[in-house]
Formats: sequence, C-alpha cells, structure tokens
Amino acid sequence: MEPSLSALIAEPKVIGLRQVIRGIGDNQIRCVLIAADADESIRRQLITLCSRHQIPVMFTPSKAELGREVGIEVSCATVGFLKRA
Repeated sequence: MEPSLSALIAEPKVIGLRQVIRGIGDNQIRCVLIAADADESIRRQLITLCSRHQIPVMFTPSKAELGREVGIEVSCATVGFLKRA
C-alpha cells in the first residue's frame, strides 16, 4: 500500500535527483515523489529505477508545488522519503 502524500511530508527525506538516486542505490528510500512537469528523461529514469527496487512512486502536478510541499523555496523534480530506522 502506498503511503499518503500528507503523511509523507513530515518524514525524513532527500531532495533532488542526485540525492534520490544515491539513496535508492544505498537502499535508503521507501517512496519517491516525482513532479509531473519534470523532464521526461528524469521521470523515466526514476520510474525505471524505482520499479527495479520495488519502491512506490507518487506524482505531484508541478515542480513548484513539490518544492512548496516539502518546505523549500525553490522548485524540485523529485523527493525521496527515507526508510525508518
């Protein structure tokens, strides 16, 4: 079952493509949030990687909205939510 967006926002997270990819490779990510208006190559890369690692993917309408949702002042393409210790 995928966690709800509102439940995830307060969770520990990494922000940005490089950090999310690194976290997936280190088996630290439990869910990835991708902005629907992110570059198609970024979306495709993340969806493929998450599928390989069986990580749920959720989408937000825009990079600007995703940035606001996670409390940063700039837009971002992706956020990875960390596994609980």
